Amino acid sequence: MRDFVIATDSDTEIPYQFAEKTGMPVFLMPYTVDGEEKLFDLGKTTDYEGFYKKIGEGAKASTSTRSPADIADFFREIVKDKKDVLQLSFSSQLSAHYSMCEMARESVLEEYPKARIELVDTMRISMGAGVLVMKAQEMKDAGAGLDEIKDWVEANKLLAHAWFSVDDLNFLKRGGRVSGAAAMVGTILGVKPILKLNNEGKIVAADKVKGRKNVHRFLLDTIEKNIENSQEQTIYLMHAADMENAKKLKAMIEDAVDCKGVEIMDIGPVIGCHTGPGALSVVFMGKAMES
Repeated sequence: MRDFVIATDSDTEIPYQFAEKTGMPVFLMPYTVDGEEKLFDLGKTTDYEGFYKKIGEGAKASTSTRSPADIADFFREIVKDKKDVLQLSFSSQLSAHYSMCEMARESVLEEYPKARIELVDTMRISMGAGVLVMKAQEMKDAGAGLDEIKDWVEANKLLAHAWFSVDDLNFLKRGGRVSGAAAMVGTILGVKPILKLNNEGKIVAADKVKGRKNVHRFLLDTIEKNIENSQEQTIYLMHAADMENAKKLKAMIEDAVDCKGVEIMDIGPVIGCHTGPGALSVVFMGKAMES
């Protein structure tokens, strides 16, 4: 039986230390700031503070896909060593990247017909996908096979909750998430939208609150209402250049939820291009969502 690897892309935002420790191949996703393109390497060399300072001061930032040829090179490097691939990708509803992976897969399998390259659309992004990737690797390390792991991810991916709020609606406006009028009113009134990844893998509005304290309360309430098997979980708290509020929310979660721990992580620049500085997100495994 051929050996296999769990692979992913850097928009799942797993810690680079985890990828290095497990030897997990990670396809690096691009972002551009003021015309300079970089590849997000899971934070190993990322200047998070500098990035958010630049875009907060008005620097133009954007994201894009990489070519099927680039992805094919990534797959080829794995299968040429007679290893199969289980690629766990961030949501196909947020980028053309997943369809590029499908094209790359077909190209490489023509060269290596005995290989397997299995793709899974996690329908999540950032650590919403990352928790699935890390669990998949944990299962592999415990001896599970490729098909068993793929089936688990497919069966459980919609149980990965990813809820977040942004500090400046204008970044969402630029990404087409809210209208210009809504962004202006929200900025004036201090209204902060609560968004989530839904069952279709899309970012949708879940609610809106006024003020940072109410954001904290809403995110904590969401965890308490939806988390399952909390004692077995680490809750991930993602932030975009807002460690102060991340620490406040962490303390609230630790006081209210019996879990293994709360880990604070930076939102990377690819996702940060769309959230802007000040975003806060909570990620955990929980109940099935209605939508």
